[in-house]
Amino acid sequence: MRVLFDNLVVPATLTTDEPNESYPVTNLAHPFLRRKYQSVASPAIITVTFAADSIVDCLFYGWHNLTSLIMRLYNSGDALLDTITVASPESGVGSEFFTAVPAVAYAEVEIAGSTPYLGGLGIGEYYELPRPIGDFSEGLDDRGVVVASTSGQAQQLYVEPLKTRNYTLQEMTRATRAEVAALMLTAGIGRPLWLDAFYLDHDYEPPMYCRIVREWVTTKNGRRYDARSIEFKEMR
Repeated sequence: MRVLFDNLVVPATLTTDEPNESYPVTNLAHPFLRRKYQSVASPAIITVTFAADSIVDCLFYGWHNLTSLIMRLYNSGDALLDTITVASPESGVGSEFFTAVPAVAYAEVEIAGSTPYLGGLGIGEYYELPRPIGDFSEGLDDRGVVVASTSGQAQQLYVEPLKTRNYTLQEMTRATRAEVAALMLTAGIGRPLWLDAFYLDHDYEPPMYCRIVREWVTTKNGRRYDARSIEFKEMR
């Protein structure tokens, strides 16, 4: 399980060579995934200038119509450090992981498609948690409003349900427990996160743009610790 707690895009300076007043590039730092940036031409280049030189080893993206995505990482001297090419972006939310690149000053994200748009962008250093055990729960949180008559008929204001996932992690060291507790103190239970619970098998479970719903609670298991019922809820 890999989680991007600290998204470098949020405090970064965002610019683009294809600005659009109706769908500005700053929307990529907005907590609503569907508050998208839409280019007026294809391809378009988004420049993400980080608040400080950073380590980067992952890329998340979501709510898009892209046919390709390329991220180039540069240092403060404008030297190209690495290029990550996504030839066929995943529908919904997708992710890419790669060898950590230090001293990254800014990233150029090139997007292409038919009037391409992108709703969310996550760049930074992921944190790796233990693999969830097999009895995790998968649910849907239906936010729709239903009004029923006395005779049973119902009128519904339909809202697409949100995915919920409830994971239990086992056999964590005390150091890992403390690190994750510190990260969750930083993130809280309302801050947007990028989660890839099964990064080796997206056919089984794709990544999520989500938040933590249930607080971090661990129990002692011999010399190790278990974290039970960590609940994540999809955000859009």
